[in-house]
Amino acid sequence: MPVVEKAVKSKNENNKLNKNQWEGITTFSIPLSKENKQANINIVTNSLHGPSKEELISQAFKFHSNGNIEDAAKYYKYFIDHGFKDPRVFSNYGSILKDQGKLQDAELLLRKAIELNPNLAIAYSNLGNILIDLGKSKEAESSLRKAIQLKPDYANAYCNLGGILIDAGKSKEAELSLRKAIQLKPDLAIAHSNLGNILKDLGRLKEAKDSYLKAIELKSDLAIAHSNLGCVLIDLNELKEAELSIRKAIEIKPNMAEAFSNLGKVLKDLDQLKEAEMLTQKAINLKPNFAEAHSNLGNILKDMGKLKEAEISTRRAIEINATFADAYSNLGTILKDLGRLKEAALSLHKAIEINPNLNDAYFKLSEIELLNGNYKSGLKHYEYRFKIKRPAIIHGMCKVKRVFNKDLSKEEKLLILSEQGLGDTLQYMRYIPYLKNKGFDISFCAQTKLHKLIKASAIDQNPLTPEQANLVSEGRWIPLLSLPKYLQVSPINPIINKPYIQSTDELELKWKEVLSKERRPIIGINWQGNQNMEKSSYQGRSIPLEQFSILTAQNEIKLLSLQKGYGSEQLNYCSFKNSFVQCQSQINCTWDFLENAAIIANCDLIITCDTSIAHLAGGMGKKVWLLLRDIPFWTWGLLRESTFWYPSMKLFRQQERHNWDEVMVRVSNEIKEEIESKV
Repeated sequence: MPVVEKAVKSKNENNKLNKNQWEGITTFSIPLSKENKQANINIVTNSLHGPSKEELISQAFKFHSNGNIEDAAKYYKYFIDHGFKDPRVFSNYGSILKDQGKLQDAELLLRKAIELNPNLAIAYSNLGNILIDLGKSKEAESSLRKAIQLKPDYANAYCNLGGILIDAGKSKEAELSLRKAIQLKPDLAIAHSNLGNILKDLGRLKEAKDSYLKAIELKSDLAIAHSNLGCVLIDLNELKEAELSIRKAIEIKPNMAEAFSNLGKVLKDLDQLKEAEMLTQKAINLKPNFAEAHSNLGNILKDMGKLKEAEISTRRAIEINATFADAYSNLGTILKDLGRLKEAALSLHKAIEINPNLNDAYFKLSEIELLNGNYKSGLKHYEYRFKIKRPAIIHGMCKVKRVFNKDLSKEEKLLILSEQGLGDTLQYMRYIPYLKNKGFDISFCAQTKLHKLIKASAIDQNPLTPEQANLVSEGRWIPLLSLPKYLQVSPINPIINKPYIQSTDELELKWKEVLSKERRPIIGINWQGNQNMEKSSYQGRSIPLEQFSILTAQNEIKLLSLQKGYGSEQLNYCSFKNSFVQCQSQINCTWDFLENAAIIANCDLIITCDTSIAHLAGGMGKKVWLLLRDIPFWTWGLLRESTFWYPSMKLFRQQERHNWDEVMVRVSNEIKEEIESKV
């Protein structure tokens, strides 16, 4: 999470002295640090009658502006203890006490400064900074606005006001305030950094990146800008660059808790979970009440499968900050994975209550609603998949406008764009012929590798590539996975659940001849899903190939691997590789979906985890046994052994999280019963 930092006063700002007359004693003795005793002697010896009050205060200001805070503080305290009534002294000493964490005392001093001089703009600005740290945001805003009223060219006050407005969620006002600060003081690095935070929140990531880079150009040792740049690079998926940027922040400022927390986020996304956990814990050690770090640690622990610990860490974030909407949203995900769906939904509703614009919470809520069979609300909220931090991928960039109205219109051409993975296209393309038969003028864009299968299945005789879809200039477009919402699909209203995918007679005959050499039942298997999805949103759906060994140990069958790419290397070292069909090497080289459909058609049974193969075989009406983790993807619901999506499919669910052994025993027993029933 980007961090807002307040602008600091320039070194010369405290030295703009008024010719105020001082009251009180004219000589004094203050114990200074060793290195500054000579400075005090010089002042005394340069005046026959001792230093004037203006000389004394000038010396204090000089110490302060040169960073000699210890001696400046001794001067200020002496002045105040002896009844000096200069508002600048109260303002500056208050500023020092604030940096020492003595916020209550600092507030009293700043209010005294304002009492002595109601027109002292810097005192209002410093008071505003203290009130920010005290959590009195509204009072802080008023104080900073007063500073600006008194001094309309006060760049630092505009910068700090922008920081408050960011925290208040007033992004547009914050942007204006920070741009005003930059206009008044173009070299104010922290203003550029804070502007980057706003632009990030507004989704203008490239502009945010430029703003952070400008801040770093102006002040190369501005640690917060390096750290915040790392945050926006995470969102731009430039993870290696993000890591370098945040490590630079830590090099500059080794005790910066925010940077350690942000680096933990980067390493989480890079799948370096152990180090991510260690660094995030370091952030918490540096700043024990750092709610963001506790929430980030919860996310890391969730990815490590430590769900109970993840829950504890995320609840700690909420305990620290009861209005932390993102933490409630993250807790919802953890509780869902723990199978506590009612609690998960309550947590997500709380997140939305706190922040009605938290798109990720709406999307997570949709998954729970759909899992529970609430398709009306679930499909409505599922539309938020395009507004989340990592939105769904659309295969095409259209010139025409998207359909947002309640009903689809037959009066204009409709371009349907596939989205997300191959399995999604295979599952939902069933509605293309249905809409055409209803009189809609439809063009269908899908991943090119599916085009031959789409044509053979009579889904669309002229499917478009994403590049062709980009040239469409008439009508409107709609995402493929939005069709169920418009068609009001539900378990009691499936619309289409008859077989709708097929290969060609020629290819099916080809593979029938090849596979006829096998004298046992042939079971096609698939065990590994998309690697990236496995790491992020659907952990635990894949199954190690070795788990399938029980099927061949207890049954006279031949296996046929339908696995392609990642995961297929497990074939080389599995203990039962001799149980696969003789032509397995030929099948391994067959990537074409149309031909794989022909291979599937010649299997006696398909057993798969939740991958595109499940949708391909299910769409063909093939007998499919789908093996599901304890809390599966929403498509499959929570309880039934059957699914309205594919009547030929049977669902085998984990009864215990991560326990595939028990699932495989049930599958093996059922295979045995199937074989025996045919003898």
